Amino acid sequence: MIKNLVYIAFGGAIGSVLRYLVQNTVHTKWPNAYPYGTFIVNVIGCFLVGFLISWATKEKQLEQHLQLLLITGFCGGFTTFSTFAHEGNTLFSQDRIGQGFLYLGLSVLVGMLFAYLGFRAGKG
Repeated sequence: MIKNLVYIAFGGAIGSVLRYLVQNTVHTKWPNAYPYGTFIVNVIGCFLVGFLISWATKEKQLEQHLQLLLITGFCGGFTTFSTFAHEGNTLFSQDRIGQGFLYLGLSVLVGMLFAYLGFRAGKG
């Protein structure tokens, strides 16, 4: 268990640092591009998580410790949006269309609502 957590933590640290570097580079080169640095990170993360999960399940080509390092750790640290996209895609691929749209819609709406509520609560 501890070994798994170390893989996740290491991958997450690298993903988080890389997210910062990508966002910072985009916003430095194109100051008016806000929030497109985040958009770019999310798109890259979605591609990576899809690719890695596909590769991992294809004849077990990616060992569990590498899945934890790259998918859970790196992609999770780089962007949790990649996991959100994968889970939505999983629902659609299982023909759970209604549940997929409900999950996607509620995640965005409730997430935005709670971000707003958190912002308001932080102001006092």
